[in-house]
Amino acid sequence: MAQPGPPPRRPSRQPDSGHRARPARFDSPERDRLRERDREVWRRDAFAPDGDNDLPSWAGPSIYPPRQARRGPSDDRAAGRGDGINLEVAERTGVGSNGDGYRDAGYGDTGYREPGTAGPAEPVQPGSRRLGRAAATRLRKSRRRVYRISAVAIVVVILAAGGVLLFGLPKSTPLPYVTSLQKGEYKSVPNVCQAVGASVLNQFLPGPGRSQVQEQSGSADNECSFTIDRKPALLVLDVTAQEYQPFAAATGDGSATANAQDNFSQARQALARPPAKSPLEPAVIAAVPRLGQEAFSAFQPEHAAKITTDIVTVVVRERNVLITVSLSGQESGHGFGPVAESTLQAGARAAAANLLTKVRTQPTV
Repeated sequence: MAQPGPPPRRPSRQPDSGHRARPARFDSPERDRLRERDREVWRRDAFAPDGDNDLPSWAGPSIYPPRQARRGPSDDRAAGRGDGINLEVAERTGVGSNGDGYRDAGYGDTGYREPGTAGPAEPVQPGSRRLGRAAATRLRKSRRRVYRISAVAIVVVILAAGGVLLFGLPKSTPLPYVTSLQKGEYKSVPNVCQAVGASVLNQFLPGPGRSQVQEQSGSADNECSFTIDRKPALLVLDVTAQEYQPFAAATGDGSATANAQDNFSQARQALARPPAKSPLEPAVIAAVPRLGQEAFSAFQPEHAAKITTDIVTVVVRERNVLITVSLSGQESGHGFGPVAESTLQAGARAAAANLLTKVRTQPTV
C-alpha cells in the first residue's frame, strides 16, 4: 500500500496586468508628515470661529460677534506656560502662584452667591480673589457658630432673670396677706361646759333633771348643751366657742381677726334672712353694748308640728374668737310653756358673759 505524500505546493503566480497592485509601503519621512498633519487637525479647537470668507456667495456676514477660542491645557503646554494652567487665570485667582488659591468651576465670573439665596451675586472686583467652596463652607460655619453663641446667651439671660424673680426677692418683703396669728390673737378656746357658771345654770335652768352634753371638745371649736325637760318648762341652752385662723380670702389682710369678723357678719345675715321654707321667722336683731369687741342679740320664733318655740341667740366676737349662745324655750304645745322672752334674753347674755370671761384667760400670741 502506497503512503500519501506531502500536499502539492501552490504555484507562484504573478499578478496579471488587469489586477490592482498592493500599495507600496511609505517611507518613514512621509509617514511622519502624515501623522503630524493628523495631530494638527486634532489640536484644532472645534469651537473656533469660522471666518466669513468660507461662506457661500448667498450668505451674508454673521450678525453674532466672533467668539474667542478657548485655550486648553495642551495649548498652555505648547506655549510653555506650565502644567496646563492658564497664566491669566492664575494671576487673577492665585492658582499656581503660591499654591493657596482655589478656583471653583461652579462659580462664574459674576461673583459668589450663598446657596439657597435668590438675587444677583455679589460682583468680584478685578484683581480680587474669588470665594471658592472651601471659603463658602467656612463662612457658613462661622455664621452657624455666631447663631449658636447668640442663642446660648439669650437662654442664659432668661434663666438668670427667672432665677432673680423666683429666688432673688428680699426675705423682708412682706406678703400681701397674713399667714400666721398676730399679736394678741388667741391660740385656743376653753372647755365651754366648764365655762358657764353654776349660778347662771341654777337661775335660768333650775331644778333637778338638768342634763349636760359635750357636743364638741376641740381646742379650736368647743360646744356644749344644757337641757331642762320638765313640765311646764322645756329649755335648751347651747354654747359654742370657735377660734379662727388666718384666711387669704378674708377681708383686708386675711388675718385671723378679719376671718372672725367675716363670720360674725355672716351669722347676723343668716339670722336676719333664714332659708326659704324654714320653720324660723326672720330674727329681730339688736346690738349688745359692752360685751366683747362687738355683739348682737337675735330673737325669732320657730313653728314646727303645732309647736311654737322662742329662740334668743347672742353672738360675741373677741379678737379672733366667736362666742355663740342660744337659749330656747317652748312657748306652747303638748303642755309646755309659756316662757317669757325677757327670761330668754337675760339667760343667753349671762351665759355669753361667763364664756367671754373664760376665753380671755386663754393663751395668745
